[in-house]
Amino acid sequence: MIRKVLTGILGIIFLFCLTGFTQAAETIKVGAPLCLTGAYAADGLGYLRGIEMAVNDLNDTGGLLGRKLEIVKFDTQELAPERVMQAADYLIGQKNVDSVHGGWAGWGQDVRAYGKYDVPFFNWDASINSITVFREDPKRYSNVYQLNDVERALSGNMFDVMKNLPISYPNKKIAIITADDSWGMESAAGMKEQAEKNGWTVALHETVPYGTREWGSILTKVREAQPAIIYVEIVYSPDLITFFRQFMEQPTKSLINLGYGLSLPDFITNIGAEGDGLMGETTGLPGPIAPTPESKAWVDKFKATYNIDPAAGSFAVYSGVMMWAEAVKMAGDVKDYKNINANLAGKEFKSIGGKMLKFNEDNLVTTQTWPLSHLQIQNGELVTIYHGPEKYLDYKFQTPSWMK
Repeated sequence: MIRKVLTGILGIIFLFCLTGFTQAAETIKVGAPLCLTGAYAADGLGYLRGIEMAVNDLNDTGGLLGRKLEIVKFDTQELAPERVMQAADYLIGQKNVDSVHGGWAGWGQDVRAYGKYDVPFFNWDASINSITVFREDPKRYSNVYQLNDVERALSGNMFDVMKNLPISYPNKKIAIITADDSWGMESAAGMKEQAEKNGWTVALHETVPYGTREWGSILTKVREAQPAIIYVEIVYSPDLITFFRQFMEQPTKSLINLGYGLSLPDFITNIGAEGDGLMGETTGLPGPIAPTPESKAWVDKFKATYNIDPAAGSFAVYSGVMMWAEAVKMAGDVKDYKNINANLAGKEFKSIGGKMLKFNEDNLVTTQTWPLSHLQIQNGELVTIYHGPEKYLDYKFQTPSWMK
């Protein structure tokens, strides 16, 4: 009888130890709701790589609070509202992730989806829609963090740089062509506002659906207007490539700025040196050179890992993971969401890009602390010619061949 009792006690102790060991070794789950298929898939891949680099860097240095991290993915496809809601319920409600890191994640619908939980959620929406939802109830949505400024601030900054480039414009006319989504329309509004503020005329303003491949009617209007600048904001490489190639059949002496779309990895892969002279913008860490030794090392590591320059947003989402990890360390418990969110809202974080990052009252990182990188294709590669107010002397602006 005594032997049976002892055996039972030892069994209980063994099970307790085994359970404790399993819990101690359990990984911390990091949610990644990303567009892995559909029109935004190339963009989603860039975000995923940034998140992967952050998780790998943390794991290579011992993990977080002594535990390894793992990524749990969810394909948000083309960001339909119901798909965004499903992502939040799956990642937090079913998979019990302790933070969520998205890129373009829903433009406001994501704020509602993740704001009903306490788990920290980071996006790169750059959307006034997201901020408008956040302002409805800042306390309720205090776990939502946006790693980018809104569309109008970004496109207004684009115009200021284009206006000051070392180029002799034939006139002060601009043509604006954007997609019919929130990002495109808000970006167009910011560009129009800043252009008119500086005495320029909007000679053409067209809104088109994704999947536009025949540009004849719009290009006829462009050729009639002969604008000095053509601004196209469509985040889908096939549309941009067909626009540019049809434009080049009878080009005007116009600087072409493709905005965020220029930084899509598949755009550069497919257009190559054919696109020399095209301009665009993004936020995050500039490549192929960088402003600090630490950020240069990061760019080199990214290229060595993925055999490609960082995509737009890769560094931003990487920084979001690292900011969350630092806030967790301060709290001492990955599930102490209240203190983690308080740490995120109240602290400055040093970015390896050289800037101190801090969320403002809208839980937003503005262009003042996260400068816009102004890009141009030169010799078939995407290079940074300006980063915020700083010029990159190794990559001076080059006048496009069709403007000479």
